[in-house]
Amino acid sequence: MVTQERIPLRDARLELTRYLTAEELAEVASISLPVVTVEAGDLDLDGILTTHRAFGAAVLEGLVMNSMRIGEQAGIQLLGPGDLLVPRSDLLPAWLADFESHSAGLVRLGLFGNELLAAAYRWPRVLQGLYACIGDQIQRLTAQLVICQLPRVDDRVLAMLWLLSESWGHVTPSGIRLPLTVTHETLGALVGAARPTVTLALGKLADDGAIVHQDSGWLLLRPPPRAVTPPPKILPPDVADDAPGRWTIDPEPVDPSIARAELRDAIHRLRARHQLDRQQAREQLEQVRSGRTHMIAVRQRIEETAFRRPAPPSS
Repeated sequence: MVTQERIPLRDARLELTRYLTAEELAEVASISLPVVTVEAGDLDLDGILTTHRAFGAAVLEGLVMNSMRIGEQAGIQLLGPGDLLVPRSDLLPAWLADFESHSAGLVRLGLFGNELLAAAYRWPRVLQGLYACIGDQIQRLTAQLVICQLPRVDDRVLAMLWLLSESWGHVTPSGIRLPLTVTHETLGALVGAARPTVTLALGKLADDGAIVHQDSGWLLLRPPPRAVTPPPKILPPDVADDAPGRWTIDPEPVDPSIARAELRDAIHRLRARHQLDRQQAREQLEQVRSGRTHMIAVRQRIEETAFRRPAPPSS
């Protein structure tokens, strides 16, 4: 790791000073943050932050891949310039313990430490810029979650390529060029599909003229499908009163007259069901009795016939 380099706080890749005034930008011109250069391979973010007494980092150059596995299914998140890296949370559930970070090639990270805290204390709107960066990153992660729920894998792949182009794409006269080399297996982990299915989806998109595969990425020619009907209204989930958690939800007031009416209706339905069950039980019992009587009569006829049959002649 190389730590001798520094980056100005007002660097556009950090986007931390986007809400400062012109006078404040002139004041923060002398503030800089340390930079760490990491080689390709496993990224020990916690070790880097501990060594340099930092609480977070931002990707300046390169590509970082966070991977998480649940059972046999793996999911990944790609982070590029401007994205934030935070240490692993102690609140991560045990069944999500398989969490790793990797750097693809050389990655340069800007470290957030005492310099950023001092700047935020003097210019509070730096925190507004940091909060906006976090919000942008969460929205892209939410978009990836929605993409993974599309029913057709080819639509997922196309939408994911367009989402990646928001960070790494370039506008060209022919279309959007995405200079990002991603394996079919990695793309499958991004969209929640198996590698062979992704291969077939890429072939179909290429045949349809939606994308063109290039040596260093793709050329996107057709945007992903858009919704033509209004989506159904999705209500937030209710949390039970006795459920453990960090938040509590006040129960909605209940009209006593409505509750009593619903209780009476439920009692009437239960009584009607009980009467029907009793009637069905009686009919089944009568059928059993009738069948038993018939079986006894048949057995008696068989015995009488056996007694009247003449004995076979002796040899």
